[in-house]
Amino acid sequence: MNNSHRKFLTTLAAMPVKEFKTHSQKVNPGDVFVCRQGLTWDSHLSAEDAVERGACGVIANRSLDLSVPCIVTPSHSTSVSLINQYYAYPQDKIKHIGVTGTNGKTTVAYCLNQLLNLIGKSAYTGTLGSSFDNVYYPLDNTTPDAITLLNLFHAMEKSDVSHHVMEVSSHALSQDRVTHIDFDTVIITNIGSDHLDYHKHREDYIQAKLRLIDRLKPGGVAIVNLDDEQALSVIERCRSRCKVITFSCTDDQADLYVSQIHSTCSGSEFSLEYQGTEYQVVSKLPFRFNIENSLAVIASMLALGLVISEVLALFGDMQPAPGRSEVYPLSNGATAILDYAHNFDSLSNLYRNVREHNTGKVVTVIGVTGERLADAPEIGQLCFNQSDRLVLTTDNPLGVSQDALFDALTRHLPSETDQTVICIKDRSEGIKEAIADLRSGDVLLLCGKGHEKYQYISKNKNEADPYLGDMDALILAAEHMGLRLVSGKIETGEPADLMVK
Repeated sequence: MNNSHRKFLTTLAAMPVKEFKTHSQKVNPGDVFVCRQGLTWDSHLSAEDAVERGACGVIANRSLDLSVPCIVTPSHSTSVSLINQYYAYPQDKIKHIGVTGTNGKTTVAYCLNQLLNLIGKSAYTGTLGSSFDNVYYPLDNTTPDAITLLNLFHAMEKSDVSHHVMEVSSHALSQDRVTHIDFDTVIITNIGSDHLDYHKHREDYIQAKLRLIDRLKPGGVAIVNLDDEQALSVIERCRSRCKVITFSCTDDQADLYVSQIHSTCSGSEFSLEYQGTEYQVVSKLPFRFNIENSLAVIASMLALGLVISEVLALFGDMQPAPGRSEVYPLSNGATAILDYAHNFDSLSNLYRNVREHNTGKVVTVIGVTGERLADAPEIGQLCFNQSDRLVLTTDNPLGVSQDALFDALTRHLPSETDQTVICIKDRSEGIKEAIADLRSGDVLLLCGKGHEKYQYISKNKNEADPYLGDMDALILAAEHMGLRLVSGKIETGEPADLMVK
């Protein structure tokens, strides 16, 4: 450490630092605001706003005339390193499990965290926010920026968290948000095609996912799905780098092989072969695609040193992730399914499983975000082909005109759709319209938002508009039709027993 770094740390030590923040609007008294020159915004211009909101200091990459101490570093990367030193590298005291893939990240990470909390103290970070020690921390992104992660790791260390399971997005990997984390285990659920608005080419997307393997510690373990078409690429990337545990529903040479599958909308049963012994497994996760997610969870527990009997004993109590294939029977015999499916691969999987178990009509409520405008025509066509009735609505336009999103979603649809397709901007009204003619045996799919209770109408993700939420909108729409949900407790994305920070 050179003298300038020591000086920086001495200056920080003299401040009453609570947390480090990168968004001025989220600064609270006692926080230190960290500036960065981004692609579209230079947050140095927000430094005075941060001070007015109570920042006790600022870390910048150029001199600023402020009423609080301003530490000037040569780059944002140096600022991150400085904060890491100030916190004394809290991430190094925790075992990290990283989960990436086109589909299944949230289910695998959330469920694995459940099981780890049965034997110790674990934390989760991902699409559902971050949670540990009975505290829930809302997040802007599936994988937060490096500074937000360091704040979380510092809090985890103080709470004696031993394991941390996190979803790692392709954006985060390509933007080096997790370069300061050495993972003990990485899980590649599958690699399809997604976020091509950002990655431009599928190969770039695939290579971004594979970068997670490069973040493994020496002696780490990679969990690989042999049924994924990119399995060979994943295993090749692991060669001479780490141990590999494979799972499959089709290849009996996998370390974990499943056969005799019986899946329903309320759970699954299957035979699991591991090291020459066969085990009968019952899962509360619905549909066939969740068997792959279950195998990823089991393999991860084995990678962490548990024996198969211990893992399966814990596995029986595992609950589905909020907003992922939540099934709610209605009093008239129809069924509503709340699912976060929002890309082509996840929607195709959902439709395939729903059609396998259903003989009535399928009604879909869905929109696309402003970031997925390029994917909208393909998604609209898929949903039209798989639905008996399709309600297109709003899902985080992010500054894109909703009419433009509707135009994209319907671009490849027939000009005459005989009222089977309707566009409604108000999502709650769209759900009410969708439920209106449901009959016994029909299925209503509420896709894309899960338990999110906001809409990003503008492109500024710091200015979320409140939204009732699909679950509450469903309940109100059912009551309007004289129906009720006949399932038990309704789960939410923010567990009722957790304190929101």
